[in-house]
Amino acid sequence: MYRIYGLQLLLEDTWKRIRFPDILRVFWLTRMTAQAVILVYVVRVVRSESGLQLGWDLFWDLTSNLIISGCDSMLTVLGMSAVISSLAHYLGLSILAFIGSTEEEDKRLGFVAPVLFFILALQTGLSGLDPEERLIRLSRNMCLLLTAILHFIHGMTDPVLMSLSASHVSSVRRHVPVLLVSLVLFALPVLLSYVLWHHYVLNTWLFAVTAFCVELCLKVLVSLTVYALFMIDGFYNVLWEKLDDYVYYVRSTGNIVEFVFGVIMFGNGAYTMMFESGSKIRACMMCLHAYFNIYLQARNGWKTFINRRTAVKKINSLPEVKGTRLREIEDVCAICYQEFAASARITPCHHYFHALCLRKWLYIQDTCPMCHQRVYIEDDGHEHSAFSNNNGYVAPGQERAEFEEEEGGAAGGAEPENELLEDNDSIEYDEEWGTQPGVTLVEEEYINDDTDSN
Repeated sequence: MYRIYGLQLLLEDTWKRIRFPDILRVFWLTRMTAQAVILVYVVRVVRSESGLQLGWDLFWDLTSNLIISGCDSMLTVLGMSAVISSLAHYLGLSILAFIGSTEEEDKRLGFVAPVLFFILALQTGLSGLDPEERLIRLSRNMCLLLTAILHFIHGMTDPVLMSLSASHVSSVRRHVPVLLVSLVLFALPVLLSYVLWHHYVLNTWLFAVTAFCVELCLKVLVSLTVYALFMIDGFYNVLWEKLDDYVYYVRSTGNIVEFVFGVIMFGNGAYTMMFESGSKIRACMMCLHAYFNIYLQARNGWKTFINRRTAVKKINSLPEVKGTRLREIEDVCAICYQEFAASARITPCHHYFHALCLRKWLYIQDTCPMCHQRVYIEDDGHEHSAFSNNNGYVAPGQERAEFEEEEGGAAGGAEPENELLEDNDSIEYDEEWGTQPGVTLVEEEYINDDTDSN
């Protein structure tokens, strides 16, 4: 099999056949059950001899001892990771079923959560700590893991929220589950931050968790704002030409703030590594965080901004038709098939489009959607008639000139007309400034910002 399919498929097939996560899960649960039975039996015997009753304090002590012993070695940490994998997997499936999503990529929560937990345990040396310190460290790692899971769930709900609003689905039963999950994603980080700030003093770990909670709240607000804009657009029968700009401004603002948080978290991780607990794993995670969450996000955001500005410049260079000349056209936009209400842009090939529709098209390529000629201005003083060429025919008096122009271009070897904008995959309203959720590499960002401070 190795010679035919390679090492990767061999390892994947072996991993599935030996059921290694299931073995670890059964081992950890069996060990914890046996320890729980023994501890409860011993405590009941001691309490019955002394005449004392079982209380909540004793129950908490028993639970703490079980949790501490459940991560006292590398093998038990792997077993706990397997249990977390199962819980996260079914949590993800439940949320997907609740919001009505069928995306396969959103089912990776059962893989992301245990990997993040295990690397956090390796980075902090969880299994080698003293029992009391191990319990504190485990609780802090679980807080970071919880925020990561909430970010992942937001990446699952955001596409569903956008699709419902953009497709103008009127069924309230489809909207309520997604909105309910979004509200929970906004409330849980606020509640978590409130509880932590009332029980802990400010340190690098608390700062990191709070920053992740604020970032999640910001993401939810951005998603709900864009959702509201799309829903408002659905109530109008005319084209809302400023909608695209508003969506871009909202998402760009959110992504800029998210980028700033990424830089702040990098500084927080650097401070932790230099003055609190430096390790090789932390250094590697910081490098990955700097590349994926800072460098790539800044590069992709700048590329999106340049492509958008280029498209806007091309649109503004085209003549605009308004008023009486617009009414004389008596045609519709060849892209959206809507009438021209306020204005229209004229291409050099005498096709009329909404400025917004043509700008979206220019995000993909810089040719006319009708005849595939390049959208550029040959002569600034060229007069455009009010004749619409959207039906595929040429304007009066233009047939001979265009025929001569085509012959001249064929003789001189004209350049190709279909020129794509390089590396630009922005379509419709998906013009986000940065890389996209879902799911991005969440491990680097959360692992990098874990600390060992008290």
